[in-house]
Amino acid sequence: MKKISVIIPTFNTGVLLNDLFDSLLNQSLGFEDIEVIFVDDASSDQYTLDLINKFTSNYSNCKGVFLKVNSGFPGKPRNIGIKESSSDYVIFADHDDTYEKNTLEVLYDEITKKNADITISNYYNVYPDRKEKVKTPFTQNYNEINCIDEDLRFFEIGPSIWTKLFRKDFLNENNIEFMEGILGEDLHFYINSLLNSSKTIYLNEFYGYNYKIRDSSNDKSTIHIRNKNYLKQMIVGYYNTWDLLKNKNKEKYFSNVFLRHIVYWITSLIVSDISDDNKKDLIIGINPLLKKQLSYTPNFNEKNYTSLSKPILEDNFDDLIKKINKIKKIRNIKNKFKKSLKFFTKNN
Repeated sequence: MKKISVIIPTFNTGVLLNDLFDSLLNQSLGFEDIEVIFVDDASSDQYTLDLINKFTSNYSNCKGVFLKVNSGFPGKPRNIGIKESSSDYVIFADHDDTYEKNTLEVLYDEITKKNADITISNYYNVYPDRKEKVKTPFTQNYNEINCIDEDLRFFEIGPSIWTKLFRKDFLNENNIEFMEGILGEDLHFYINSLLNSSKTIYLNEFYGYNYKIRDSSNDKSTIHIRNKNYLKQMIVGYYNTWDLLKNKNKEKYFSNVFLRHIVYWITSLIVSDISDDNKKDLIIGINPLLKKQLSYTPNFNEKNYTSLSKPILEDNFDDLIKKINKIKKIRNIKNKFKKSLKFFTKNN
């Protein structure tokens, strides 16, 4: 039996998959102790399919599962990967990212030494021209809890699933699985895990994952896709996570779970090029969540969003759209000024 199963959903990944696989081949844990499971979501790109077949043919510890119908989201492929895995511990990777050389060894040693349910690393945001450490509210490297009430800051750790190693039996025993067919599946999965875990470890100063952010016109990371469907699917995911809190009688954690995500959603709506009619549809859909958050944090703890509170609470959606568009206009002016200042400084 391998020590860790790495589950990788794929869909028309192309050459991007090579870098991820190379980072697994070079793990200090030893590639012979790693099971790699590719779950392809009905790729139409023959290169992707050939690449997976090449890996599975050349390495006995690689497995390929090929879906006949595209599910559209990573939840289903990840759930299939869990069922197909044979290791005691599972982790999930995105096809276009990479691991640091010692990531799996560090996470595995920690989770087995402490008999934990989850171990978590920090990560880098990797841009075409730079690499940045993600900042967190933690001030020390080693952080351990036996239940979430011991440190609510664990809710503020990014839900990104690829920095987290899970004990497989823990997931199965608590019926923890990804939502399928919608976005927000990482958040739901992580919160469900936190609420059930009897020991979670976070290594704040250990940066084990390289999250590559692409933002060109023909190659965008999901984080930069801000169309109506993307924002609508996020809303559906948020409601499912809210239902999770209600069903477990843990609604007292609402603000701890949602504040940063709601601020992100509002920001995404503001910077998008969505029409006013579509903005209105989205706002009507998310408004109960916005109202709930305002009952905990007036103005969402964001000075720039002070003007949004009143129309949200009064269901005045037309006024809310006007204020959102005004914030976008001011934001664009500021960004243009910053770019002009940067150009002036550079050339003088």
